[in-house]
Amino acid sequence: MPIATLFDGQPAGRMQVSRKKDYPVVTFDGSSERWSVLGAGLFEGKIRAVVSTLDARSKGVTTESVVIKPGQMKLFYVLDGTVVLHYNGDRQTLESGDSALLDGGAPHGWENLGTKKARVLWVILG
Repeated sequence: MPIATLFDGQPAGRMQVSRKKDYPVVTFDGSSERWSVLGAGLFEGKIRAVVSTLDARSKGVTTESVVIKPGQMKLFYVLDGTVVLHYNGDRQTLESGDSALLDGGAPHGWENLGTKKARVLWVILG
């Protein structure tokens, strides 16, 4: 099922409340990364906000799996854990409460350095 169908028919100009138990979950072949799609849902066919969970000592999906236009900014906020954010050849270690703002069109990804699951919030801006 195309992910866009999860959000079809939402009334304009009204608040949409989503409960954690009802979040659509997106998984990827070859990665333990899981996205819980937040109430922001889709806008112009794109996911706007997800909480991404990654198993201990695992790498997340690559930018080849998720298409973002150059110039479309992404906010990366670490909820739990210690992670490495890879961006355009650079590497930054971030801990719970740290964040980064990046151009989503450049190659990027993340990995969990810890021994427990890590959780981050991705928000696509613009």
